[in-house]
Amino acid sequence: MAAEDTINTIKKIPYGMSDYGLIRRENYYYVDKTPLLKLLEDTGRYLFLIRPRRFGKSLSIAIMEAYYDVYYKDRFEELFKGTWIYDHPTAERGQYLVLALNFSAVDPGPDKLEASFLNLVNINAVAFIQKYHDYLSTYKKMDYHAKFIEESRSASDTLTSLLKLCKNADQKFLMIIDEYDNFSNTILSTMGKDAYHELTHGAGFFRSIFNVIKSGTSSMDSPITRSFITGVSPVTMDDVTSGYNIGKNASLQPAFSRALGFTKDDVIEMIEYYRTKGMIYHPTEYLLEIMTEWYGNYLFSEDDDEKLFNPDMVLYFLDNYMPQKELPKNLIDRNVRIDYGKLRYLILIDQAKGKGKTKTTNGNFDRLKEIIEKGEIAAEIEEGFPLEKLPSRENFISLLFYFGLLTIKEPRATDLVLQIPNETARRLFYDYIKEAYEDTEVFALDVYTYNELMKGMALKGEWLPLLKYITGKMRESMSLRDLITGEKSIQAFLNVYLGLTNLYIIHAEKELNKGYADIVMEPFIARYEGIKYSYLLEIKYIKAGVKPEDAEVLQLKEAAEEQLKRYSIDEKFLKNIDKTKLIKLVLIFSGHEEIYIGKA
Repeated sequence: MAAEDTINTIKKIPYGMSDYGLIRRENYYYVDKTPLLKLLEDTGRYLFLIRPRRFGKSLSIAIMEAYYDVYYKDRFEELFKGTWIYDHPTAERGQYLVLALNFSAVDPGPDKLEASFLNLVNINAVAFIQKYHDYLSTYKKMDYHAKFIEESRSASDTLTSLLKLCKNADQKFLMIIDEYDNFSNTILSTMGKDAYHELTHGAGFFRSIFNVIKSGTSSMDSPITRSFITGVSPVTMDDVTSGYNIGKNASLQPAFSRALGFTKDDVIEMIEYYRTKGMIYHPTEYLLEIMTEWYGNYLFSEDDDEKLFNPDMVLYFLDNYMPQKELPKNLIDRNVRIDYGKLRYLILIDQAKGKGKTKTTNGNFDRLKEIIEKGEIAAEIEEGFPLEKLPSRENFISLLFYFGLLTIKEPRATDLVLQIPNETARRLFYDYIKEAYEDTEVFALDVYTYNELMKGMALKGEWLPLLKYITGKMRESMSLRDLITGEKSIQAFLNVYLGLTNLYIIHAEKELNKGYADIVMEPFIARYEGIKYSYLLEIKYIKAGVKPEDAEVLQLKEAAEEQLKRYSIDEKFLKNIDKTKLIKLVLIFSGHEEIYIGKA
């Protein structure tokens, strides 16, 4: 660390922060995203943007407030000096009264939801009146309106009253909603479709608020001059669409592809900054490679080629890296994890069983498995769809794209190829499939036993106990017989259960020496230097009823051994595992039962 630097002069990591003013005032590192402001003005007045969780949406909204709010007009230099927008200000800077609502603050409890929503809107409306007192009317009248709002029994009435105030005072109004679908998604996953339908259709209070917003844009001298709404999926917006059918979805537009997230240059610049301060202890290329594998490769438009990093993940990494001078113990920030419950209702259905019900998987679960089996999937990305259309293949895959579990790999003539963007998303897939198996009582492993056996595999080369443990559980599970339908199905199953460990990075169908290895277990040496063994697995499948001593099994074994020999001399692969001893394994299955496991 340079002698003139102190802990107070080095920029702090703004991990988990969305308060733009605080970031600028208190010397936090800031990646400039202010070009978004000009982009918003050029694109449309009423915009809707979907991005995955923890991808910078809330911070962008805070930037919008700081820039457009008349309340902060005289603080432009303090808040924006050194940014792109400071050198390219627009005519709309500091021209609006701003109401910003964050729906993630709403309590989704069935007995608290509507009251909590009303409370959120009322508190923000009263604060709005107090903040803009000088722009609206006399103090006496403001006091009257504030009291009326505090006693309002309807969020739509509160917003209607606020809009009338702004219209009478001839003030421009900017409406911002962050996490618009947060509590509606929770209602759907915890209370079911009927409760969700009541919320978003007919006279539901949530639908009503969008009716009011629309009315605030559709008359002469309408008060809402601009609106900006963010969320993680288009489902809820599509369900309230007749209440708010003026919004323009900018999520897939090429111009917005890089509006949020970090570019490769952003990440390199950040690493180099902290290197100059003596806070980085590994080569930039080394850290960039790890962050790309775990946090990168997001692409939100087929017409762009700049892949992005999840900003929350990058900040999480650096925030945990620098104090310890080593890689974080857990490379996945659990805050980016989509609750299993939010996917659970999409991949499981109730099935009658005697007098009660049990859970079984549906077609969407098969699509998750297909993605794990192939590593990618061809589909079109749908801009919007209501809940009732979600079970369709294209819509469910589109939802995985919006959630950040899939990203654009490349366009084709009629559709897109989507792929799992990084190791974090891949492990989330593993978690969802594992939990679905447990929910349906199809398959479950003892975590402690699994972890101990995996350590033996990694540190001692004791591979047989773990593989026998997993395949033995497969044999015991009668329910798996309907799910294990061939080599690819078995491969996907093993990918999931071998991928539950942090010790290895699992590669499926990895291209090696003009072929594709079924499973590569690459030791995560960057984090666990003590791992001594790496593995190549070749899986073969044969019809049920074949015996281990049959000639067909021997032929498969010899073919697999020849493939493994060819894969194992791939120079690029050897470079990645040169600190470990490579073990090549052949697994042959008959039906869902293992009939041979051995070294090649």
